[in-house]
Amino acid sequence: MTARNEWTVPTRRPAPFTVLCAVGFLGRLSYEMARTPLTPLYAQHLGSPVQVIGFIVGSVTITGIVVKLPAGALSDLFGFRRLMLAGSLVKATGPFFYLLAFTWPGLLIVRFYHGLATALYAPPASALVAKAYPHARGSRLGIYNAAENAGVVLGPVLGGTVLAVTMSDFGGSFVICGAVGLLALAAMLRLPDDEISSAPPRESGAPAGIAAGLRTLARGVREIVADPAIRLVSLVEAVLWIGIGSLQAYLPIYGVGVGLSVWQIGLLAGGQGVASVVSRPLMGRYSDRLPTRVPLIVAGVALCVVTLIAIPYTGDFLLLLLFSVIFGLGTGIVTPSTMAMIGDLVTRGNYGSAMGVFGSLWDAGHALGPVLLGLLVAWLGYRTSWLVMALVMLAALVVFLSGTARLRARHHPDRRRREKNS
Repeated sequence: MTARNEWTVPTRRPAPFTVLCAVGFLGRLSYEMARTPLTPLYAQHLGSPVQVIGFIVGSVTITGIVVKLPAGALSDLFGFRRLMLAGSLVKATGPFFYLLAFTWPGLLIVRFYHGLATALYAPPASALVAKAYPHARGSRLGIYNAAENAGVVLGPVLGGTVLAVTMSDFGGSFVICGAVGLLALAAMLRLPDDEISSAPPRESGAPAGIAAGLRTLARGVREIVADPAIRLVSLVEAVLWIGIGSLQAYLPIYGVGVGLSVWQIGLLAGGQGVASVVSRPLMGRYSDRLPTRVPLIVAGVALCVVTLIAIPYTGDFLLLLLFSVIFGLGTGIVTPSTMAMIGDLVTRGNYGSAMGVFGSLWDAGHALGPVLLGLLVAWLGYRTSWLVMALVMLAALVVFLSGTARLRARHHPDRRRREKNS
């Protein structure tokens, strides 16, 4: 049986894609428990200034900005599995270090370390799916994203529930995060080390040695970074995550300010995640059937823009839950399409490098969102601040639409048809 069939043909043991989805779910469950509502509320508990809370929450994605591009590129050289294993190790150990953070600067240091978890894991994991399923990238990436986002859904709900039941025992919550991270690591060890997930064979006649490998790596990175189409698609995802990051950091604080309970705040994040989980596989599969993925991207961003503007105009729990669900639907429409489009645009098999560029810009937006909103809230309040965020997203959407002619020339359906038949 070929390596490719190991990923597509059922066997008696768990299929590699099933294992990968389990790793994604458990890893995200642990990671998102720590992200929200635990981190912003814990930072507030430690006496952090309100304008710094966003920076603490977003610091994990600052790590991603720096690390994701080299991690993705290195996975092209050394194999996807090795980098994914390193990220899983951080997911398993990171939550326990929160127990040693007794001041908000200490918490910030722990967050920088914890950011290595997704920075090392996410680009090679997405690249692995894109490489293994060229005939159904949108569908498979949608399913994998849904598995991860199931963890995003349950993480905040579980974190909020533990805090409520234990009367704000942050230590117990972080121990549970670590236990789930250890389960993710155990699942990761079951991922097969085959021709798709391991280091690619060296081409005949290609120079050997570390220096030659690094030169090949650098050439692939330059090709990806210089690609305007990949940069444009990554920009859309980046501004989407500006909005997501601002909600993750400050919707809990806003909720406390309008009188919501801790468990209600957790449900807001959970509602957003549920909508994203449900929509991602469906929208990913639908995008595979369209001649271009652009309309879905535009529709999803538009939904997010409208809800960002609406959220700070109400303190009603049910309305906030509705807006959170609509925002989650928007993200669930956009991300499978953008990730699949990145895979479609890769021409030389540099999937890791492409996902690294995509992930670095994604994290740039994710990190900027909380920091920018924190500064704006202290100056302008929530209504004007989230309006500014929405206008930034709208401006990026206009830039994206202005470049769709170039994207359509590159992202032609015939190319996907050729990949399917290859």
